Amino acid sequence: MPEGITREWVKTAAENRDEDEKLFSMVRDAFRRKIDVGIHVPTYPQFRDMIGQFLDIIKDEKNCYEPYVLKEENAKILELEIIDEVAKQYREETGKMLEVRVCVGGPTDLYLQAFGATGYADAYHILALDIEDFIKQAFVAAKNFKIKVIALDEPSLGINDRIQFSDANIISALTVASTYARKQGADVEIHLHSPLKYKLVCETPINVIGFEYAATPSYLNLLDKKVLEDSNTYVRLGVSRTDISSLIGIINENYGVNVWKEKEYMQKIVTDLETSDVVKKRLETAYSVLGDRIKYASPDCGLAFWPDQELAFKLLENTAKGINEFNAEKKKQGE
Repeated sequence: MPEGITREWVKTAAENRDEDEKLFSMVRDAFRRKIDVGIHVPTYPQFRDMIGQFLDIIKDEKNCYEPYVLKEENAKILELEIIDEVAKQYREETGKMLEVRVCVGGPTDLYLQAFGATGYADAYHILALDIEDFIKQAFVAAKNFKIKVIALDEPSLGINDRIQFSDANIISALTVASTYARKQGADVEIHLHSPLKYKLVCETPINVIGFEYAATPSYLNLLDKKVLEDSNTYVRLGVSRTDISSLIGIINENYGVNVWKEKEYMQKIVTDLETSDVVKKRLETAYSVLGDRIKYASPDCGLAFWPDQELAFKLLENTAKGINEFNAEKKKQGE
């Protein structure tokens, strides 16, 4: 978050729309900086809760025909309307259409928050249809940018034992949520923390599996390249760590300090640990296993809990630089 701004304020401002100037300025500034530090396909800035942002709209009766059955015209992601002006400026300055990644809460994680561990397959299906509506409206909002990737955020798949649905139910829900975007020519990514359930995803229209490789390199061992090739599925690889508490722990141990008190050591996260060289080496290791199945690379899970924006943007810059250096080397080698 920008200094002095809370998530509660953003949530209230987005719902009440009584401080649009401040809200819009904050989102646009963050989006511009994402572009400026070298991100090729930036995600709209997500300052709101990933699940609540969508579930709050779905649970509001005035937005629905009946409980949880959303009216498509109400399935809007406000941030996409906000960033359109930045995309327009980008187009005017460069002559190119900006490609954007749109992150949407996945049906499984939305369901777990709304209904918990009970297994109502019909409600699960309805939430998948609601997500499809958000995706349809995202394409309507994309006037001055191109939606390159729709990312379904499903961190619970593969790590949460409260999920009561059969594999067939999960495949059905993910298929409903992803089909429209694939028909529009966009990639559909599923953002998992662990790729444990990746074979199940390979049976859906989703064509990119995202997982957190930087913090957990052993996840790479769970994937069979042939399974990915046979289903024409690709990977979004986390190549820089975002588990801030663990990174601070490493700095504390290395230097015998308390980073929270001696904050000048905080920079060492991006000057010593998560550097562009480290990012490049991670990519090289993964490429030796997965090769051209790697389609996207990025930081691991989001930067919401990082202590300040400057540090977060420096990590993004290091990540982009490491990826660019890797790409340049591969191009030189003719790969």
